[in-house]
Amino acid sequence: MLDAIREIDPLYMMMGLAGICIVLFLLIVALLVKVGQLKKRYENFMSGSNGKSMEGIILENFDVMNDIVREQRRIDHEMNKVQREYSRTFSKMKVYKYNAFPDMGGDTSFVIALLDENNNGTLLNGMNAQNGTYMYAKEIVNGSSQIALSEEEIYTLQECMNQ
Repeated sequence: MLDAIREIDPLYMMMGLAGICIVLFLLIVALLVKVGQLKKRYENFMSGSNGKSMEGIILENFDVMNDIVREQRRIDHEMNKVQREYSRTFSKMKVYKYNAFPDMGGDTSFVIALLDENNNGTLLNGMNAQNGTYMYAKEIVNGSSQIALSEEEIYTLQECMNQ
């Protein structure tokens, strides 16, 4: 193989090397053009609009994001406060009408159950009789009462708790 290389004319060898150098030179020129285009695109990207730099826009966006995070935390705090308040408000209500005295006729008596989400609240029982209406209020704690409940009150309480 060395003999084959020695037999090649040096002029051909020089022409081959010159051809390779020309191809390499053209590749370098093409790469320089591509780098120039990329540099130009980078500068356009970094210059931003109206002369602002991209760094300034990014920092401005970080400030906006920080404001949004602060506002979200405030909203979360307010939502937790509202949720705590809501848990203590009457959110379950049931009205049951019944006939307390059969000789009166009609369902003129009633039981009203007012409970929060923890089944705490009150039962109001209005019994309509010939000589007047009698109102009773019974405290409900965790779904039960310390005072005995009538059938109508038990039914109304169960219906209200199952809402």
